[in-house]
Amino acid sequence: MKSLKPSRTVLSNGLSIISTTRTRSPLAASTLLYRAGSLHEPEGKTGLAHLMEHMMFRGTARFPQGAVDEVTARLGGWNNAVTTADYTAYYFVVPESAWQTPLEIESDRMANSPLGGESFETERRVALEEHRMAVDDPEYALDEAVDDVAYTVHPYRNPVIGRRESIEALVVDDLRAFHDELYVPSNATLVVAGPRTHREVVEAVEDRFGGIPAREARVPLPSVEPEQLEMRRARVETDHATPRLTLAYHVPAAEHPDSAALELLVTVLAAGRSSVLYRRLVRDCKIATEVSATRLLQKDPGLFWIAVSLHPGSSLEEAENALVELLHELGETGISERQVETARRLVAADTMLARETVLGSTSTLGFWDSVASLEYGEEFERSLFEKDGAALTEVLTRYLRPERRTSGWLVTPE
Repeated sequence: MKSLKPSRTVLSNGLSIISTTRTRSPLAASTLLYRAGSLHEPEGKTGLAHLMEHMMFRGTARFPQGAVDEVTARLGGWNNAVTTADYTAYYFVVPESAWQTPLEIESDRMANSPLGGESFETERRVALEEHRMAVDDPEYALDEAVDDVAYTVHPYRNPVIGRRESIEALVVDDLRAFHDELYVPSNATLVVAGPRTHREVVEAVEDRFGGIPAREARVPLPSVEPEQLEMRRARVETDHATPRLTLAYHVPAAEHPDSAALELLVTVLAAGRSSVLYRRLVRDCKIATEVSATRLLQKDPGLFWIAVSLHPGSSLEEAENALVELLHELGETGISERQVETARRLVAADTMLARETVLGSTSTLGFWDSVASLEYGEEFERSLFEKDGAALTEVLTRYLRPERRTSGWLVTPE
């Protein structure tokens, strides 16, 4: 199955269309992304973007509640959605012969979702239950506490699922205003993958979406997070959890020249049993039982996370000192070319696997279009193979500095 280079067209109402032709594919996928995540919520209305995602499944006159899932299942396909800080995405995978059905559904949802009535209270209760389940997870609670301390003004400090008191205070008018301002063609990208030409896709999308009036999206500008100049701390106490240490460092946005090096650094530090952190903290020092590193590629500057689950008998202070010392040592000695080459292979495999399926293709293309650009996405993937040990060492010493660190401790009460 061969995949052709993606093509892009913008309709007169502002809707962006991206398609990639995958010859001889038995399946087709579509992903509709709105640049309407928790980043775009009005002050004090956290959880609004996530609640909107729920409400978009409550049905329209044409596709009543439950009809979208029934239609998709009858075709032998599936659909779902996800809300992130930067966007909300709705996606379908269906047999190739039914590739236009998702377009019918999504155009109807964009134009005709009623967003009110008893369904609002029902979905709010669901969102509150999801919030309760999330905060009952000690690791989630720790991550939320670290975000809350690491950021002082930027909306990334708010959890995507929202804060309980905010969800409880939301009203239908909040939802409708959010939809009117952000769920408009000019604030959306529709990505289609399957054995159809770009011209066929554009014609089909124009037929379904072209009649939706053009409206300018009113996208709020988030506050700029001030530079962190001293270490910060967060602490969460719980009775039933393994003590855990999380360090979070401020790093640049996805569309930054250092992004590829930071992505490789994540892999060098914590991917597998040969990684730097595993060998030192788990195998050699036996301070930890598990290590991980994560850096979310986001539209605005975000965080680089390192997490350690403690070995019985180890202390959080001991683990933090050992981890900080290891990072300093790595900055002094440098990251070897052998370590970078291993990281390149692992990241390249992940990148290829992400594009292997039709849904992976639409998700990847939509992601880059939403947080940066398609062109930068291609540049990012190329630069993964151009970074060397010196580049990784440079970003480590530049961003993983003590004064940029927020330390989170998950502890059991004494």
